[in-house]
Amino acid sequence: MGSLLRLTAIATVAAALFAQAANAAPRMTPADRAQIGTLVDHFVKDAVLRQNLAAAWQLAGPDMRAGTTRKAWDAGTGVTVASYPATGASFSNAWTGHLVSPTTADLALILHPKPGSGYDETADTVVVKKIGGKWLIDIFYGTATFRTGTNKRGSCGTANCAISGPGDFAPGASGGAVGNSHARIRSFWLWIVLGAAGAAIVLTPVGIWARLKRRERRAWAAYSDAHRNAG
Repeated sequence: MGSLLRLTAIATVAAALFAQAANAAPRMTPADRAQIGTLVDHFVKDAVLRQNLAAAWQLAGPDMRAGTTRKAWDAGTGVTVASYPATGASFSNAWTGHLVSPTTADLALILHPKPGSGYDETADTVVVKKIGGKWLIDIFYGTATFRTGTNKRGSCGTANCAISGPGDFAPGASGGAVGNSHARIRSFWLWIVLGAAGAAIVLTPVGIWARLKRRERRAWAAYSDAHRNAG
Protein backbone atom coordinates (compact mmCIF):
# COMPACT_ATOMS: atom_id res chain seq x y z
CA MET A 1 0.00 0.00 0.00
CA GLY A 2 2.86 2.37 0.81
CA SER A 3 4.38 1.80 -2.62
CA LEU A 4 1.03 2.47 -4.27
CA LEU A 5 0.66 5.75 -2.38
CA ARG A 6 4.16 6.82 -3.39
CA LEU A 7 3.49 5.98 -7.03
CA THR A 8 0.19 7.85 -6.88
CA ALA A 9 1.96 10.89 -5.45
CA ILE A 10 4.59 10.73 -8.17
CA ALA A 11 1.90 10.47 -10.83
CA THR A 12 0.09 13.49 -9.38
CA VAL A 13 3.24 15.60 -9.35
CA ALA A 14 4.16 14.49 -12.86
CA ALA A 15 0.70 15.33 -14.17
CA ALA A 16 0.94 18.81 -12.66
CA LEU A 17 4.37 19.34 -14.19
CA PHE A 18 3.23 18.15 -17.59
CA ALA A 19 0.18 20.43 -17.44
CA GLN A 20 2.36 23.37 -16.45
CA ALA A 21 4.79 22.62 -19.29
CA ALA A 22 1.92 22.34 -21.78
CA ASN A 23 0.51 25.69 -20.69
CA ALA A 24 3.93 27.32 -20.91
CA ALA A 25 4.79 25.87 -24.33
CA PRO A 26 4.37 28.17 -27.34
CA ARG A 27 1.37 27.54 -29.53
CA MET A 28 1.85 26.32 -33.09
CA THR A 29 0.21 28.84 -35.39
CA PRO A 30 -1.83 27.76 -38.43
CA ALA A 31 0.92 29.21 -40.62
CA ASP A 32 3.62 27.17 -38.87
CA ARG A 33 1.47 24.03 -39.05
CA ALA A 34 0.93 24.51 -42.78
CA GLN A 35 4.64 25.13 -43.41
CA ILE A 36 5.68 22.13 -41.33
CA GLY A 37 3.12 19.95 -43.10
CA THR A 38 4.49 20.96 -46.48
CA LEU A 39 8.05 20.36 -45.24
CA VAL A 40 7.23 16.86 -43.98
CA ASP A 41 5.44 16.00 -47.22
CA HIS A 42 8.37 17.10 -49.40
CA PHE A 43 11.00 15.52 -47.18
CA VAL A 44 9.30 12.12 -47.09
CA LYS A 45 8.97 12.15 -50.88
CA ASP A 46 12.40 13.61 -51.69
CA ALA A 47 14.54 11.97 -48.98
CA VAL A 48 12.73 8.93 -47.57
CA LEU A 49 11.38 7.83 -50.95
CA ARG A 50 14.57 9.05 -52.66
CA GLN A 51 12.62 10.91 -55.34
CA ASN A 52 14.81 14.02 -55.37
CA LEU A 53 17.83 13.94 -53.06
CA ALA A 54 19.13 17.28 -54.32
CA ALA A 55 15.87 18.95 -53.29
CA ALA A 56 15.88 17.06 -49.98
CA TRP A 57 19.29 18.53 -49.10
CA GLN A 58 17.72 21.99 -49.10
CA LEU A 59 15.19 20.77 -46.52
CA ALA A 60 17.79 19.26 -44.17
CA GLY A 61 18.95 21.08 -41.03
CA PRO A 62 22.49 21.14 -39.60
CA ASP A 63 22.10 17.95 -37.55
CA MET A 64 20.72 16.09 -40.54
CA ARG A 65 23.68 17.23 -42.64
CA ALA A 66 26.27 16.46 -39.97
CA GLY A 67 28.63 13.62 -40.85
CA THR A 68 27.93 13.74 -44.58
CA THR A 69 28.60 15.93 -47.59
CA ARG A 70 26.42 17.37 -50.33
CA LYS A 71 28.18 15.14 -52.87
CA ALA A 72 27.62 11.94 -50.85
CA TRP A 73 24.02 12.94 -50.13
CA ASP A 74 23.22 13.58 -53.79
CA ALA A 75 24.89 10.30 -54.76
CA GLY A 76 22.69 8.43 -52.29
CA THR A 77 25.65 7.06 -50.34
CA GLY A 78 25.57 9.64 -47.55
CA VAL A 79 21.86 10.21 -46.90
CA THR A 80 21.38 10.41 -43.14
CA VAL A 81 17.78 9.21 -43.16
CA ALA A 82 16.81 5.64 -43.99
CA SER A 83 14.84 4.94 -47.15
CA TYR A 84 11.36 3.49 -46.73
CA PRO A 85 8.73 2.55 -49.35
CA ALA A 86 6.00 4.77 -47.94
CA THR A 87 2.66 4.80 -49.70
CA GLY A 88 0.51 7.90 -50.02
CA ALA A 89 -0.13 10.87 -52.26
CA SER A 90 0.53 13.38 -49.47
CA PHE A 91 2.17 13.24 -46.03
CA SER A 92 1.24 16.77 -44.96
CA ASN A 93 -1.23 15.50 -42.37
CA ALA A 94 0.43 12.21 -41.42
CA TRP A 95 2.04 13.72 -38.33
CA THR A 96 1.20 15.24 -34.99
CA GLY A 97 3.40 17.37 -32.76
CA HIS A 98 3.96 20.51 -30.75
CA LEU A 99 6.39 23.38 -30.39
CA VAL A 100 8.98 23.09 -27.64
CA SER A 101 10.27 26.57 -28.44
CA PRO A 102 9.31 29.22 -31.01
CA THR A 103 11.87 27.70 -33.41
CA THR A 104 11.75 23.97 -32.59
CA ALA A 105 8.97 21.40 -32.86
CA ASP A 106 8.86 17.71 -31.94
CA LEU A 107 6.77 15.58 -34.29
CA ALA A 108 5.63 11.98 -34.53
CA LEU A 109 4.96 10.58 -37.99
CA ILE A 110 3.19 7.38 -39.07
CA LEU A 111 4.16 5.83 -42.42
CA HIS A 112 2.45 2.94 -44.22
CA PRO A 113 4.46 0.69 -46.55
CA LYS A 114 3.55 0.09 -50.17
CA PRO A 115 1.58 -3.16 -50.57
CA GLY A 116 3.84 -6.09 -51.32
CA SER A 117 7.00 -4.29 -50.20
CA GLY A 118 7.49 -6.60 -47.21
CA TYR A 119 7.87 -3.62 -44.86
CA ASP A 120 5.86 -2.95 -41.69
CA GLU A 121 4.07 0.20 -40.60
CA THR A 122 6.44 2.56 -38.76
CA ALA A 123 6.39 5.50 -36.38
CA ASP A 124 9.13 8.07 -36.77
CA THR A 125 10.34 10.85 -34.50
CA VAL A 126 10.99 14.09 -36.34
CA VAL A 127 12.49 17.32 -35.01
CA VAL A 128 12.06 20.43 -37.13
CA LYS A 129 13.82 23.72 -36.57
CA LYS A 130 13.17 27.18 -37.91
CA ILE A 131 16.45 28.60 -39.19
CA GLY A 132 16.61 31.88 -41.07
CA GLY A 133 12.82 32.00 -41.12
CA LYS A 134 12.55 28.58 -42.80
CA TRP A 135 11.47 25.28 -41.22
CA LEU A 136 13.96 22.44 -41.78
CA ILE A 137 14.10 18.74 -40.88
CA ASP A 138 16.88 18.47 -38.31
CA ILE A 139 16.30 14.95 -36.92
CA PHE A 140 14.42 12.02 -38.47
CA TYR A 141 14.61 8.48 -37.12
CA GLY A 142 12.45 5.40 -36.67
CA THR A 143 10.85 5.06 -33.25
CA ALA A 144 8.77 1.90 -33.61
CA THR A 145 7.64 -0.81 -36.01
CA PHE A 146 4.04 -2.03 -35.93
CA ARG A 147 3.30 -5.54 -37.19
CA THR A 148 -0.37 -5.52 -38.13
CA GLY A 149 -0.37 -8.68 -40.22
CA THR A 150 -1.36 -11.93 -38.50
CA ASN A 151 1.70 -13.64 -39.95
CA LYS A 152 4.16 -11.04 -38.67
CA ARG A 153 3.82 -11.38 -34.91
CA GLY A 154 6.72 -12.62 -32.85
CA SER A 155 9.43 -10.97 -34.93
CA CYS A 156 10.76 -9.01 -31.95
CA GLY A 157 11.34 -12.02 -29.78
CA THR A 158 8.13 -13.37 -28.31
CA ALA A 159 4.88 -14.78 -29.62
CA ASN A 160 2.80 -11.84 -28.37
CA CYS A 161 5.03 -9.05 -29.65
CA ALA A 162 3.45 -6.80 -32.27
CA ILE A 163 5.49 -3.63 -31.67
CA SER A 164 9.26 -3.08 -31.62
CA GLY A 165 10.80 0.05 -30.16
CA PRO A 166 14.26 1.28 -29.10
CA GLY A 167 14.08 -0.78 -25.88
CA ASP A 168 14.00 -4.01 -27.88
CA PHE A 169 17.46 -3.34 -29.25
CA ALA A 170 19.17 -1.94 -26.15
CA PRO A 171 21.78 -3.98 -24.23
CA GLY A 172 20.04 -6.44 -21.95
CA ALA A 173 16.69 -6.12 -23.71
CA SER A 174 14.56 -9.24 -23.58
CA GLY A 175 13.43 -9.05 -27.18
CA GLY A 176 9.70 -8.66 -26.60
CA ALA A 177 9.84 -5.80 -24.12
CA VAL A 178 7.11 -3.79 -25.77
CA GLY A 179 4.85 -6.79 -26.02
CA ASN A 180 5.28 -7.72 -22.37
CA SER A 181 2.79 -6.28 -19.90
CA HIS A 182 5.28 -6.13 -17.01
CA ALA A 183 7.76 -4.24 -19.19
CA ARG A 184 5.03 -1.78 -20.17
CA ILE A 185 4.23 -1.16 -16.51
CA ARG A 186 7.89 -0.59 -15.66
CA SER A 187 8.25 1.75 -18.64
CA PHE A 188 5.13 3.65 -17.58
CA TRP A 189 6.48 4.40 -14.12
CA LEU A 190 9.89 5.22 -15.55
CA TRP A 191 8.32 7.97 -17.69
CA ILE A 192 6.35 9.20 -14.68
CA VAL A 193 9.54 9.52 -12.62
CA LEU A 194 11.33 11.27 -15.48
CA GLY A 195 8.41 13.65 -15.82
CA ALA A 196 8.44 14.38 -12.11
CA ALA A 197 12.11 15.24 -12.39
CA GLY A 198 11.29 17.79 -15.07
CA ALA A 199 12.66 15.79 -18.01
CA ALA A 200 11.48 16.42 -21.54
CA ILE A 201 8.29 14.66 -22.62
CA VAL A 202 9.23 11.58 -24.60
CA LEU A 203 6.55 9.30 -26.06
CA THR A 204 7.12 5.55 -25.95
CA PRO A 205 6.26 3.59 -29.10
CA VAL A 206 3.00 2.36 -27.57
CA GLY A 207 2.16 5.91 -26.55
CA ILE A 208 2.82 7.15 -30.07
CA TRP A 209 0.53 4.46 -31.45
CA ALA A 210 -2.32 5.40 -29.11
CA ARG A 211 -1.91 9.12 -29.70
CA LEU A 212 -1.66 8.99 -33.49
CA LYS A 213 -4.08 6.26 -34.46
CA ARG A 214 -7.16 8.49 -34.65
CA ARG A 215 -5.39 11.16 -36.68
CA GLU A 216 -3.65 8.53 -38.82
CA ARG A 217 -7.02 7.00 -39.74
CA ARG A 218 -8.27 10.39 -40.91
CA ALA A 219 -5.12 10.95 -42.99
CA TRP A 220 -5.35 7.47 -44.49
CA ALA A 221 -9.03 8.01 -45.37
CA ALA A 222 -8.12 11.31 -47.05
CA TYR A 223 -5.39 9.60 -49.05
CA SER A 224 -7.74 6.78 -50.11
CA ASP A 225 -10.36 9.30 -51.28
CA ALA A 226 -7.73 11.22 -53.26
CA HIS A 227 -6.46 8.00 -54.80
CA ARG A 228 -9.97 6.93 -55.86
CA ASN A 229 -10.69 10.35 -57.34
CA ALA A 230 -7.41 10.31 -59.22
CA GLY A 231 -8.31 6.90 -60.63
